[in-house]
Amino acid sequence: MKNRILKYFTDEYKDEALNLYEKYTLSKEKNITVFGRSFYTPNVWKWFEENLQSNYFKVESNGLFQEAERRMVSFNNSDESPFPMKLLKIENTSKFTSLTHRDYLGGILSLGIERNKIGDLLVSENACYLPVHEEVEEFIIFNLERIAKVKCNVKIIDNLDFIPKFSFKEELVLVSSLRADGIVSKITNASRTKAQGMIEQGQVLLNYAKIKDKSQELKSEDRITIRGFGKFILGDCVGNSKSGKVKLIIKKYT
Repeated sequence: MKNRILKYFTDEYKDEALNLYEKYTLSKEKNITVFGRSFYTPNVWKWFEENLQSNYFKVESNGLFQEAERRMVSFNNSDESPFPMKLLKIENTSKFTSLTHRDYLGGILSLGIERNKIGDLLVSENACYLPVHEEVEEFIIFNLERIAKVKCNVKIIDNLDFIPKFSFKEELVLVSSLRADGIVSKITNASRTKAQGMIEQGQVLLNYAKIKDKSQELKSEDRITIRGFGKFILGDCVGNSKSGKVKLIIKKYT
């Protein structure tokens, strides 16, 4: 299995995946619950869920938000112990300045926080909701005073029932197959030849990794990032047209 990890992951993710595999091994050998210590991108947590999960051994991911991309991973968590994370709300106190996702992320990382210690940022109604690893929770609360020169307040959200959800624009498209080049072509409204060129030039990421095969079949919940066009999630196939094409829901982050 270790050799499969070495072959599958690029250098950018290899060390992180190997470290997580060590935690999997520890959990399995000792029959204990073990959590990864980072928020992992979809190419990592999906691989572990799809390849190491079994009827006798649980591998789960959690990013607090239903559509979360960055998630923590648990092994053998049969008792359903809480993940070592907290949800912070960063409130913009200014009535005259709007802050963006980039502003919030830049302000947090300027504290010296590693990107893998925080999850997805959800910006809504003059505030940012942010899952964080519990080891950096207090540091952020006591040190984050301003975002882009705007004063902010930070607090822990304990009640997760009323947190906002990510906003998407959904579109129903017709594709001849679930091949990567065909779907990229449809999303970008470009020819299949141009879409293939974008894939070959590394402009298209699937679950945060470059697509190696333009004919690769995609599946529901795959995340696609296309340079210059944005980030998308593949939804469900909801049938076929009279001409035999697949009806596919595409969700774009707004």
